[in-house]
Amino acid sequence: MPDDVEGMNHTKRKRMLPIRWTLPLCVVTPLVAGIALTSWLAFRSGQAAVEELVGKISTEVAGNIEKQVTGYLATSVLGSEAITAEVETGNLTTLDTRELGQNLWQLTQSRQLSNNLYFGSETGEFVYSENQGEDGGRLSFVDEGTGFRRISYRADTAGNIQEALSTTAYAPRERPWYQKAVLTGRSVWSPVYVATSRDDLTLTRATPIYKESGELQGVFGIDIYLFELSDFLRQLDIGENGQAFIIERSGEMIATSTDENPFTVDGEEKVRLAASAIEDQLVQATMGALLEQVGGLDLLAENLSFEFDLEGEKQLVHVYNFREFGIDWLIGVSVPQNDYMGTINANTRQTIIIGVVIALVASLIALMAALYIIRPIDQLNKAAKDIKQSQFHPGDLENVIARPDEFSELAELFNDMAMVVFSREQSLADQVKVLKTEIDQNGGSV
Repeated sequence: MPDDVEGMNHTKRKRMLPIRWTLPLCVVTPLVAGIALTSWLAFRSGQAAVEELVGKISTEVAGNIEKQVTGYLATSVLGSEAITAEVETGNLTTLDTRELGQNLWQLTQSRQLSNNLYFGSETGEFVYSENQGEDGGRLSFVDEGTGFRRISYRADTAGNIQEALSTTAYAPRERPWYQKAVLTGRSVWSPVYVATSRDDLTLTRATPIYKESGELQGVFGIDIYLFELSDFLRQLDIGENGQAFIIERSGEMIATSTDENPFTVDGEEKVRLAASAIEDQLVQATMGALLEQVGGLDLLAENLSFEFDLEGEKQLVHVYNFREFGIDWLIGVSVPQNDYMGTINANTRQTIIIGVVIALVASLIALMAALYIIRPIDQLNKAAKDIKQSQFHPGDLENVIARPDEFSELAELFNDMAMVVFSREQSLADQVKVLKTEIDQNGGSV
């Protein structure tokens, strides 16, 4: 018997969470877990979609840049071919520098070829036609009579020489574009350089011209000012903070979508910038990540897509190999993922807020439901204790009996049970009283 009592006491001491708390937890926990899982899956799905979208955008931007650069260079390539054909057919003479200057002037004013044109002869003569848009342009000449000094003249819209503007020493046969064309014997590109006449990166398409005997007459040059490529890159939609750039295999900058110049001017010295020296943090970091990926730009033979972290933010990069007309450049597009994650993050925050509101409402409903269920249990529990202590009153469970659920039947059973117990106790008390009376009458013996 003591063991049974001890076991009962041990059972009595075991405490469980009250139903008023376990019931709301059972309702709310799956709901909160479902909302959290749904939000996480939606965020991951959106993040994957954004990565795919940014990849497509980067590829499309790189493709657009490639088309623009191709078209820009093609103008000079076709121009040099057309000039060569004109010379070979005799429609363009190189013997009269004044006449040649007028012809070149007409070509620079045409819509088909607005680049600056010039011709350097093997004897050192030089004719230069520079288009300056609505302000007309300039024609420059060099010959033995000037002591190989370049005299620039203002030209009117018809190409007629006006007043002299400047005189500088100039030896065309010593220029890199001239020497490279003579050395190779075919059309070539000069190295990219900063023009002396203007602060712009310049690329020259040089084409040697030969007589029927095979003797060199001279070299035609077509200048391309690369600032137009930077202007094009700045107009591209690359997200809020994305950047695009074009670089040589040496790592030196050709064009960039940033506001920085691709070269620096220190007094009379003009020095081209490496992409890694650009002040823009994204371009600089992208170059560092690219070099880590490939080891060296000369080793990058295929187009490359990769990602890297910059201050905790993922950056998506696409690098395109541009190889057209003998040019070997790299086109890079770098886009921060967060530029396109704003909508996803906003939707995620909205989902979380809605989830929290739903969880709070569900918790309140579950708590009210728990209280609705707990209240009759508490009353029945109290009724059981009252029955045990013979303090039960039939009216104590009227509210529970009036409920429209199973607790009503249980309360009626409690009432019936209480009446039975009360009746039996009353009967037992009457029998004890009778027995006591008989004992007293019989003198203490039964």
